[in-house]
Amino acid sequence: MKCKKQRGQKRKLKALLNNIEQIFPYQNTQCQYECFRTPSDQFISSPKTYGKIKTQFCRAWLDKTVEIIELKPNCLSFCKVVAVIDEFNLWNSQIIVFYDRNYYESFWKRTSGVQIWQPIDMQGKSFTQQRNISSRLNEKCYFEIISDADYSHKTRLWFYGDVQ
Repeated sequence: MKCKKQRGQKRKLKALLNNIEQIFPYQNTQCQYECFRTPSDQFISSPKTYGKIKTQFCRAWLDKTVEIIELKPNCLSFCKVVAVIDEFNLWNSQIIVFYDRNYYESFWKRTSGVQIWQPIDMQGKSFTQQRNISSRLNEKCYFEIISDADYSHKTRLWFYGDVQ
């Protein structure tokens, strides 16, 4: 099967950016967390999608994270905001708002047989620098390995915001 050209990339990007603006956090603070996934179809992860389009998405995703952090209500006893960008599959990116300290701390411990996160020291390299995006958010990178009996997946996950 051939990888077809992605048509309407600018139109799809415009819709994606509009959908990102429609993310409204702090609606369900009684739960342990709120998770906002990439509000789009998988065109953003296609190898045929232009690099400029992918960079604009990443910039908007991080800008939305900064906006969510700045809108944190003071009345919450615990609240952390983390953006996750899956470097090789942007469609899997998400913004997570944590309301429970224990859940937040256990979130970073991924050492089961099925899923492993290994911290990566990028030695001055940065996903945002590679894409020429300026961001004041804290950054951390993990190498994720997911392996099951008949499935294996490896990727780099970049975390921004209130990271440990």
